[in-house]
This record gives sequence, C-alpha cells and structure tokens, in this order.
Amino acid sequence: MSGATDTLFIAKAQSDGSVATEPMLALDFTLDPSLEFGDFNLRQGVQFHNGWGEMTAKDIAFSYNDANSVTNPESIHGQAGDFAPLIKSMEPLDDYTVRLNYRNYDSRGVLHRFSSFWQTAGIVSSALFETSGVEGMQDDYTGVGAFVIDEWVDDKGLELHAFEDYWGTSEGLGPFVQRLRLLQIGEAASRRAMLETNEAQIAHVPLKDFPALVQMGFTAQKGAGFNSIDNISMAGNYWEQFSALTGAPLERDRDTSKPWVGNPFEDGDEYDETTPSMISSMKVRNAFAHAIDREALLDSILGGLGFVNYQPYLSTQNPSYNTDWNFEKDYDLARSLMAEAGHAGGFEMDFHLRDQAQWHETGEAIAATWLAELGVKANLIKAAYSTYRPGLVARTTNTPAFAVCGDENKANFPYDWAHGFVKSSMSAGGYGVGQEIPYASKSYLGMAGEPDKAKREVLAAEFYTNNKKFANCIGIFEVPQWVLYDAEQVVAWDQRPMANGNQTAMNNYRTIKLAN
Repeated sequence: MSGATDTLFIAKAQSDGSVATEPMLALDFTLDPSLEFGDFNLRQGVQFHNGWGEMTAKDIAFSYNDANSVTNPESIHGQAGDFAPLIKSMEPLDDYTVRLNYRNYDSRGVLHRFSSFWQTAGIVSSALFETSGVEGMQDDYTGVGAFVIDEWVDDKGLELHAFEDYWGTSEGLGPFVQRLRLLQIGEAASRRAMLETNEAQIAHVPLKDFPALVQMGFTAQKGAGFNSIDNISMAGNYWEQFSALTGAPLERDRDTSKPWVGNPFEDGDEYDETTPSMISSMKVRNAFAHAIDREALLDSILGGLGFVNYQPYLSTQNPSYNTDWNFEKDYDLARSLMAEAGHAGGFEMDFHLRDQAQWHETGEAIAATWLAELGVKANLIKAAYSTYRPGLVARTTNTPAFAVCGDENKANFPYDWAHGFVKSSMSAGGYGVGQEIPYASKSYLGMAGEPDKAKREVLAAEFYTNNKKFANCIGIFEVPQWVLYDAEQVVAWDQRPMANGNQTAMNNYRTIKLAN
C-alpha cells in the first residue's frame, strides 16, 4: 500500500456504490467452470526496481507461494493463514500466464484476495530471492511499484523516490511527485500541527478535529469509502471440536471459570448449546452488549461522525441490515441477565485494549459503564497488540479485547461476502479472534463455495442472527477512515476503495499531483 510494489488488481468504485476491479499487474482472470482453477493473464513489460528485470508469471507464483502457509509452512506473511484454505498453489503456465489452483473455491473472487481492496500479496522478485535468499530479501524492498524505497525505519517511516521505469507512467498513472515521505507520527496533536504548518500535505487526525480543520480550508479524502467497526471480542469461546478445514481434533482450553466462556462439551462429547456454562455465558455476553451507551460514545469520541453499530461484520447503513440484530442500550435487561447467570454482584476480569488512543478512550468508557451498571471491574491491559496477537494465533487467548473481531469488521464489505472465517477453526494457523464457533465455520464454508448470490444472502442473515443470539462479537460504532489534505497543494488524488486499515486506508499515491 506504500506504492513500492503493486497488486494484481486495483479496486474501483462503481456508481451504484459497489466495488469492482480494474487491471493492475493482471489484465484479467478467467475462472474455469469446474471452480478448481483460474488463470491470470499478466501485463507485459513490467520492470522490477534496481535492475532486477521484467516481472513474469514465475514472480507472481513465487510471491503467493512464499506467503501461503500451505506452500511455505515457515511463512510469517500477514496472510499466510488466509491464503491457506483458498490457494493450493500458484503455477506459472508461461511467462505471462499464472494459474491459481484452488484449495477451496471462494465466491468473493479477485476483489477479495487479489486486489488492493482487501488483504493480498505484493509482488516481489523470485530472481532476487534466488540470489539473496531469505535474509537478503528482508533488507531489500525491490518491487514493481511507482516508488522505490530508500529507507524504512520502524517508528519513523518510509522515504521513497519515483521509479523512472514504472509501467504505469506511459498510461498516465503517475507517479507525479519525485519524492514521497510516509511518516509514522504517534501523537495525533503532532499530526494536526504538521498539517496546519504545511509540514505535511496529508494527515490522519481524530474525527473530532475535523470540523475545525475543514473550516480552516482542509479537505476530507473519502475515496476509500471505508468505515472500520470498533468492537469487542469475547475471547475464549472455542466451541469447535474438529477443524472445519482438515477434520483433525482440536485441543483447546475452554476455561469456564471465565463467566463469558461456554463449553458445549462439558456434559459429554456431543456438541450441546444447552450446557450450564453455554447458557450462563451467553447471558453474560448479552449483558455486556446491552450495557453500552453507543450514542454517547459516538458523540464524545468521534464528534458525532460515524454510526452506531451492533454487528461488527455488517454496517447498520447496509440496505439489508435488520434491526432485529441490534443490542439496544438497556441497563435493566443487562442486570437481569447477569443475575440469571449467577453474577448479580458482578466480577473482576481482564480487558485488553489495543494500542491506539481512540481504542483506549472507548474501552475506558465502556469499562466504567460496566462497573457502574453491572458491578464488573475490568482490569484494563494497555499493552501493544503484538503481545496479544500470538495468543490469537495459538488459540490460547481467553481475555476479551477491544477492536479484535476483525478482519471482517469493515463497513464496506459486501453483504453477501463469506463471513465467519476469522471466528472459526478455518483460520487456525493464522489470525483469529480468540474464538472458534461452529456457526461461523458453517457460514464461511457455505458462502465461500456458493456461486448463487441469493443463497449467500440467506447464509449471511443466519450468521448475523446467530451472532446476535450468542453475542460472540459486539459492535460499538463505525469509524470513518478519512484523512485531511491541503487542497491548495494536493490538486489531484485518485484514492480507491479499500477495506484494509493499513496507513489509515490511504492508497494509490502514484496519482497524487501537487500544485508546485
């Protein structure tokens, strides 16, 4: 997303509000009627940075196979576990044709795992790997993008310069600036100051700062069309006995001493949603969901910009949203549910808040309400996400967390896209939400392999209905991922739809044009 390398397709907004794709490194994709494979036809003449030659199908296959934990068990790529159930292998057929051999067909198509809209793989050089090996490539960022990375330092940022042999230049796609600096500035006040003093032309600032800055003449860039959905994952509910992907037995710690954790096997080997811990934990989770003043949080933390949310996997603004899926604020109901679960006096728990000021502020407010209304004392753990994530991958986490119900918690995801992957054993070996739920696996497997949109929509409704019933993942509000820019300096910028929050959904830097 920094512009240092490209993806196979780029997202494109449609007039009806939907998102399609247009060619980037791939010109088209042909799906075989068997749904067992599909072929990418590649753009010719694409050059790698630093003299590494022309990109071919071999490089495409290498990039995906290296990232995929099926073809490379040692992969630590962010999508290693995401590619695993989808891609059996990528196979070069000739220099400009690469075949995707499906492990499991996915109805979400190229927009999902092969475009800039969601999480995919950037293309890197197989020749560089053959020459430099794993360690050499860790310090060499050669790609095929519009910009070449000069420096990349954690907690500082990236320095890039325009690539003179970029394939898109001849097509009028840029780059139009000679140097690009992406600075990692942790303090929101500092980012705002850099914008106001012209030290930066584009900046991400808190939404509550927008009214004043817009009045000063800055412009909101909304081209990503992206609202993230802040949420709470009731981690520890590992309800699957066998892997939905392989059928292998799953060894999980279902610690029912945690009031929000249920064990469907506590009375035997058969899955049973009516065991005592399943019933009581469901009431506790629902009590939490109803003991949240979302309207007040929206106003105080987002300055009223955004929308209340109840289901982290669906926007309340989606035309297909059903208000039956709401968790309306009802403190009396919440207290009643806690009493029925045997926790009328409350209890003490840990609550992980991911490392962002807004998430800390929201989590603190919710914890204060739970203490006042339910008697629940939440010990707030404000540790780096990097310390929490390993437990999600290992399926050992049973600490509820704020903003962890991803990766599907994006308001611009299509309603009929397959849901449930990260909330099921399908994603084991990669990122998960600290839960493995049978209805999530059923939903994902049914939707991903179903070509009929109407049937996918039925399965989607079933998924949302179940999440409402069991309150596994609880929505708070939708956060617009906008940035502000100085329109007197930035005179053009074709930002594209995006559901990935990296770099605050900023993208397509190659199209930025400056006034001078």
